[in-house]
This record gives sequence, structure tokens and C-alpha cells, in this order.
Amino acid sequence: MWLIALVLCIIAGLIPSAIYGWFINWLDRHEKEPRRLLILVFLWGAVPALILAIVAQLILDIPTSWILAEGSLESELVGGSLWAPITEEIAKGLGVLLVLLLARREMDSVLDGIVYGAVAGLGFAFTENLLYFGASLAEEGWGTWAFVVVLRTVPFGLNHALFTGLVGAGLGAAYLSARTSVKLLAPLGGLLAGMLAHGIHNLGASLTHISCLTLCGSFLFDWGAILMLGALISSIWRQEKRWMVEYLPGEVSDSVYQLVTSWGNWRRARWKVLARADRSSWRNLSRLRQASTDSMKRALE
Repeated sequence: MWLIALVLCIIAGLIPSAIYGWFINWLDRHEKEPRRLLILVFLWGAVPALILAIVAQLILDIPTSWILAEGSLESELVGGSLWAPITEEIAKGLGVLLVLLLARREMDSVLDGIVYGAVAGLGFAFTENLLYFGASLAEEGWGTWAFVVVLRTVPFGLNHALFTGLVGAGLGAAYLSARTSVKLLAPLGGLLAGMLAHGIHNLGASLTHISCLTLCGSFLFDWGAILMLGALISSIWRQEKRWMVEYLPGEVSDSVYQLVTSWGNWRRARWKVLARADRSSWRNLSRLRQASTDSMKRALE
């Protein structure tokens, strides 16, 4: 029985992770990140980041217990709304920082930082979800398990991706800027934004035993922040397209230029290849997009 429960918990965690991961990868329209790096960042969030965060929270809980009564509402609020956001966003953000330090050529924009941060967040959410799924099943049975699965993977499924996406945006902005002040302040600003968003969400979730409206507040805040991040991504798309329109002529042929600067043309070309189940042409289209983006970057330098 326990083996069936474990398999179901893993499946319940993997399916939304795969869907959200595909969506996040789709957001990076013009220059896909290497799959191996995305997998490594996901694994970083799933294992090392979670372990680091748990250890740090256990250490920070010691002085907290000296000041506040263990198990009290105040203690829970400090642990969940202060220590958890701080430790978890630093731990997950370290994975994005490692990409920036060790594979710098693969992270050269704000959007790249958002993608790597969001994928690290998905990895963290996957393992955290497994822990919550298992606990709910062991303590309260399948009905509660189903409720927890839906709650954590649908309305709140993108939470950790959002929080660490903000951290990654700060690191990406630091790489993109030549100003020393931005290189120093942007990562700090992104980290603080991720921590703040995480803390506000956790605060609403911690107060649900007082009123369920606080969880609704967390939901509205989370999706408002997701929409704001989406607006930032949309502005990045427009900027990238302006760069391609301005700098690609002369770097690539007219036919390639018409293909890669029009999202409609690009989408139709991919659908035609997909309809033919032509894997070779599909890979060639992806290489064409990558080569065109590299040409644009060389023209920008």
C-alpha cells in the first residue's frame, strides 16, 4: 500500500512540474536554455536547496524558541513568514548564481535569469509537495490528500517559480548592466522581492485558522505578482524583437529574417514540421533560431 501511495505522490508532483516547466521554457522564445542546465537547476532546487533551507530554519528556530513560546501563533508566523522566505530564497537563488558564475554565456539576460530561477523554484516545489502529500495522506487519508494535491499544484502551483523567478531577474539584470551600482543592487533587489512575495504568501497561509479569507488574499497576491512578472516578460519580448528587427538585416538571409522576426511565421513553420513528424527539421528550426539570436548578439556587441 505504501508503495502505491509513494508512486501516486510522485506522479501528482511530476505532472504539474512537467507542465509548468514546459510553459516556462516556452517563455524563452528567442534563445532556449540548454536542457542539461535546466535539469541541473531543477535538481538543485529539489534536493540541495531544500536541505540547506531546512537546516538553516532549524538553526534559526533555536533563538526564536528562546523568545517566543514554541507552537504559539507568533512563533509560527516568524518561522513561516520570515525565516522560511529568507532561507528558501537564498538556497534556491544559489543555484541561479552558480549558473551565472559557471556558465555565464548561458545566462545573459533578465529573461534567462527568470527562467533559471523559476525552474529552481519548480524543483523546490516538487520535493516540498511530496512531503506535504505524504504527510496529508498519513495523517488524514485520501480525501485530504486529494485536496492538498489540487491546492498546492493548481492555484498555488507557480508560487516557488514566481518567488525565485524574481531572484533570477535581479541576477540577470546585474549581468546585463555595465553599471557597478546595478551589478550590486539588482541581485539584492531581486532577492528582497522574492523574499517579500514569499513572506506575504506565507503570512496569508499561516492565518487560515483565523479566517479562510487570508488564503484568498494570498491567492490574489500571488496571481497579481505573476501577472506583473508576465508584463515584464512581455516587455522583454518586445525589446528582443526590436533588436532582431534592427540588427539582423545583413547578418542573415531575407527568408531567415522574415521567419525569425515574425512570431506568426515562426509558429506556422513549427506546426508544419510538427504535422509531418519531421524530427530533423524540428531540430534544424531550433538551431536556426539559436544561430539567428547569436548573430544578433554579435551585432549588439
